[in-house]
Amino acid sequence: MMRTILLAGFGLVVLSPALAAERIDVPNGDFEKPVRGGALPGFEIEGPVATIGEKGARSLRLGAGGRITAIVDVPAPPAVDGIDPNGWFLLASIERRSEGPATEDLSVSLARSVDAEPISVEFSKSESAEEISGRRWILSLAHISGCEPGRFVLTIEADSPFVLDDLVVERHHVAPTAKLLGKENGVLGPDRLSCGAIGLEGLTEHGCCGFSVLGGRFLGEYGLQVGDVVVAVDDREFGPSSIAPGWDWFERSNEAVLGRALLRSTIEGRTRISFMALRHTRGSTGIVGHIIGTPFRDRDVTGFPLRGDLADALRADLVHWAVTHQRKDGSWPGAPEVNPALGGLALLATGDPAHLERVKKAVDFLMAKWPKPSEMKGLAYWAVAYQGMLLCEWHLATGDESVLPWIAEAEEWLPTTMHMSAFGMPAYGHGPDGLPYEDKALMAPLAHLLVFDALAAKCGVEPRVWESARAYVVNSWSDPESGGHGGMGYNGSYKDLDELWSRSGLVALAEFLRGDPDEMRGPLTAIMEERHPWMLNSHAYGEPGGAIGLLALSVVKRDAFERILAAWRWRFLSTWEPGYGLRYSTPHMGAPYMAEESVVNLAYLWMLGVADGRLAMSGVPMPSTPEQEPTAPK
Repeated sequence: MMRTILLAGFGLVVLSPALAAERIDVPNGDFEKPVRGGALPGFEIEGPVATIGEKGARSLRLGAGGRITAIVDVPAPPAVDGIDPNGWFLLASIERRSEGPATEDLSVSLARSVDAEPISVEFSKSESAEEISGRRWILSLAHISGCEPGRFVLTIEADSPFVLDDLVVERHHVAPTAKLLGKENGVLGPDRLSCGAIGLEGLTEHGCCGFSVLGGRFLGEYGLQVGDVVVAVDDREFGPSSIAPGWDWFERSNEAVLGRALLRSTIEGRTRISFMALRHTRGSTGIVGHIIGTPFRDRDVTGFPLRGDLADALRADLVHWAVTHQRKDGSWPGAPEVNPALGGLALLATGDPAHLERVKKAVDFLMAKWPKPSEMKGLAYWAVAYQGMLLCEWHLATGDESVLPWIAEAEEWLPTTMHMSAFGMPAYGHGPDGLPYEDKALMAPLAHLLVFDALAAKCGVEPRVWESARAYVVNSWSDPESGGHGGMGYNGSYKDLDELWSRSGLVALAEFLRGDPDEMRGPLTAIMEERHPWMLNSHAYGEPGGAIGLLALSVVKRDAFERILAAWRWRFLSTWEPGYGLRYSTPHMGAPYMAEESVVNLAYLWMLGVADGRLAMSGVPMPSTPEQEPTAPK
């Protein structure tokens, strides 16, 4: 289906505290409320107009002479410091297909309701069929430059039959910056879209059919400019993009369409992809087409990102990132409670003894900063879990017994910090100071502690967390035998399907490492596989949760891990900048306090340690020399 695109220029007065550029509501813009009795909710109609299709997949048919008119109320744009209040413009688009021979007999006009003269329509077409083959209708910006927000009338009429769907009106800025990005720990953005493979950074918004260019390394070379709105890649036009986690995002978001185009070009052996963008300058607008070279020409993606020469190159970049970004004190940028442990675990998982000294620096940093787990305050359980996992893995890999007293103290101390939950059983919160959420507590930090607990047992330290919290864990689990979905809930009263990824994986991994019968891990990993598009919505910290869930699956259910990793190949390829590492695109629930690129590079290096069975999490010892092969997991 072809998407007709319209543009309208704005010089706007700032009246609203709205977050950022956004999709503007068009009542019944999806045409789901059908034509009945000669009326179409949200529109005035004339001539032959009818609804086709079933509920949930309805479209609108305009016969020859058919005409629909929509009233669009456009609010004032957000007030954002440093953003020109007169730099906003509207972009409207509608999917269309001709029911007969190819024709251009679909006219569109847009006018303020107080204006007598509609805005004229200009037809534009790409010069190169190889570059962009679709046709688009563009409203000239020159006619309404400088108008204020208010009520607009959008009219569509056909001289020959057309089928229309998804009328979308959205707002963009001619000079967008990162100030327009939404809350990193939110769900609906606007989000940062980073395509490291081609050095492009954009601002992608929920429900919009294009993304604004924020910057990039090669904009001049490509002919792109900040503020261009990218609306198609490789002849595939963007539909309404979902920022919310789920299958729509995974398959049809701006990020997914771009990433899959890059993957497709690599598989097909092409050396470039094509873009179409819309550019607004004062008084005029136009289509700009671009041919962008890709860095993966003639590369085999089979097995990527886990195996093959392309995977080896990615892993080498991640190792280089980890090595070059480790600070002199042994830490990495980001949360000092977590990121040094992530870095140490990542380098340990490579199985390369050349990194032992660097891992030891991370261990020493954490031991010096938090020498006694019992003295930790605040969000202590997250810190104890990550530091404990690294110390256990370090001991298992090297035999270093100096870390065992810390592990033992943590195991003895943790059960003494529990509080009685609203469910009538002791529970862990974020830390020892009490239970959040009206004493209902939460599973996320506890899920990490359970893995530490299981690893402590492998180190010969008596584990105490699982036994102290077992009742709470079972109460939080959505047990299929009781009609549940099989995933690990937030707590006993909120057994959600949206944020279960990392906590489900961690509990399954802990059960596996303990050697317990399969009580929960079968259903836990089954629901993870079913809902893997929610991976980046892992509790409240996005990417590390995504990587940790994958890591857990690689140990507990390897075949599911392999299938899911292959399905996500497009995103690894897209965010990877060869020669650097991974660039950060906002996950559905982000964690900016953890340092964005530090999180993705360290977490996924840790996860990719499974490639050759070197995963320290399953007890693989570090080889003493580079020539020695690591032994099999116990």
